Amino acid sequence: KKPKPGKPVMSYAERQLRRWTRQFEASRTGDDSKEMDALIKTLNDTLPSDSAMFAQCLVHGDFRIDNLIFHPTEPRVLAVLDWELSTVGHPLCDVTYLCMPYYLPRIPNSAVQGLKGVNCRKKGILTETQLLRAYVNNAKAPAIDRPIAHFEFHLALTFFRMAAIAQGVYKRSKLGNASSSKAHMFGMFVEMCAGIGNMVLKSAEQEALPKECQGVDGLGSPGSLIPRFKFSVRFEEKRKALLRFMQEFIYPNERVAFKQHTELAKQKGTRWVHLPIIEKLKKVAKKRGLWNLFLTKSPHHSFDQGLTNVEYSVLCEIMGRVPWLAPEVFNCSAPDTGNMEVLAMYGTKEQQEKWLTPLMNGDIRSAFGMTEPRVASSDATNIETTITPTEDGYVINGHKWWTSGAMDPRCSVMIVMGKTDPRGKGSERKKKNKKTRNKKNAKKHAQQSMILVPMDAKGVNVKRPLTVFGYDDAPHGHAEIVLQNVKVPKSSMLLGEGRGFEIAQGRLGPGRIHHCMRLIGMAERALEMMVNRVQLRTTFGEPIAKHGGIVRDIALSRVEIDQCRLLTMQVRTFHPFLTYAHTLSRPKTFRFLFTFRFL
Repeated sequence: KKPKPGKPVMSYAERQLRRWTRQFEASRTGDDSKEMDALIKTLNDTLPSDSAMFAQCLVHGDFRIDNLIFHPTEPRVLAVLDWELSTVGHPLCDVTYLCMPYYLPRIPNSAVQGLKGVNCRKKGILTETQLLRAYVNNAKAPAIDRPIAHFEFHLALTFFRMAAIAQGVYKRSKLGNASSSKAHMFGMFVEMCAGIGNMVLKSAEQEALPKECQGVDGLGSPGSLIPRFKFSVRFEEKRKALLRFMQEFIYPNERVAFKQHTELAKQKGTRWVHLPIIEKLKKVAKKRGLWNLFLTKSPHHSFDQGLTNVEYSVLCEIMGRVPWLAPEVFNCSAPDTGNMEVLAMYGTKEQQEKWLTPLMNGDIRSAFGMTEPRVASSDATNIETTITPTEDGYVINGHKWWTSGAMDPRCSVMIVMGKTDPRGKGSERKKKNKKTRNKKNAKKHAQQSMILVPMDAKGVNVKRPLTVFGYDDAPHGHAEIVLQNVKVPKSSMLLGEGRGFEIAQGRLGPGRIHHCMRLIGMAERALEMMVNRVQLRTTFGEPIAKHGGIVRDIALSRVEIDQCRLLTMQVRTFHPFLTYAHTLSRPKTFRFLFTFRFL
């Protein structure tokens, strides 16, 4: 059928996008739909320019296993049912529709019974890669070449279409004329589908298209949400150099460092001593360019080492194999890394010269004081430490504990979080409407500030070291500190009064990823030790490794460690199933932290 004169020819993707956008707009219920709005915009922005050139074919529109009739004894389809949504369109439409279950979770007591997390091979189900490979190998349409171009776009478009349909069902439930008693649950399904669509498109941005529908199953799966991380050449060089350094200097000197700590502790009468072996290894690390690796790429400072946060997290895992020695050798130990990032991003030139430069040189150490004994400090609005402005500076009073780094004898400065506006002045409003309550809540998070406090300032009293299960974590350690009328100049304030939460989000987010990866490094080493031990020890006349129980435990540990690594590295992508219920009202920062806390 020829188009009317003067009427532009629209591709199948354009027609579908326009149609279901109109359908969604007509079905809006007043609820905020940030994921859908973002998906609509991205789909319009990334509409394939050559999509109209693809050969058109008959599209079923609802192509799934439920609509197929199979031969009772032979592996072939006898008929395809339900053609009411059929049209002339792009051949990938039905392919991506068939692939949807690979991205959907299994939610108990709901209609959402996807294959995400299911071992398809074990159950005899084709994996996504196998399905796509079979499709490409058997496609007869001449326009379908072996690389599946624009696969992610059409997959996201399919999820958008499903979200728009679900929105219509959800609106009918709101109006009270839905046919299903569970129609109200479709509102959640809308955000979930939109979130997956956004995730797929974000994955496509990070990968060079087209993808080959060939290769190893799993990580090479086209459109897969399993992270396929790409690392730079610079990162590979740093990783190899770090591995060599660990083998040459870190592992051989573990016993040396332990012996030095024991001897110096006896000589000086304290377990918080500085080890000469660390200073010696620092010099070698500097010469090899393995120094301050944590300063990743950022638009906020010029100190970066050319690595991304994900790339540095991999290096954290390597350093985490010897957590009490390796990180400091490379000047990558907490809390110094977070404190240096704060100074690099938010510090003034004066603050950077006084504190950041010696920290980056490894000449001094630092501490971070946030947690308090009297309140639940996981909610930082509870913090009671006061930072009172005076004519010539600030006076700080408070009680901190679990202050990381404060026990180190080289600790010279502490970043303290406290309240400069404890009463939240100006937060009250006469009218108690919704906008007023939001402003009051904003004021609640604008009471806190972060300030630099020299450890030798008058009134800074380190009371005692704290222990975890009897371990004091020396020579690093955590301290209980009382701040009594501590006076600091105006120039000690970071970024400005009331901006403590802003700084905390910039500091704590990446730091949590780094801690996780260091712990994974410890777990990897522990597993290696277990594997070695079960091969050397014997029970009942044979190595422990021959017993089924221990082999099962080792296998389970292997799976759990790999799972934790992938989850941790994928946090930054805001997995839709973990976050779709929280995208209606919370900014991305809090969605990120929610995902991390889930891990």
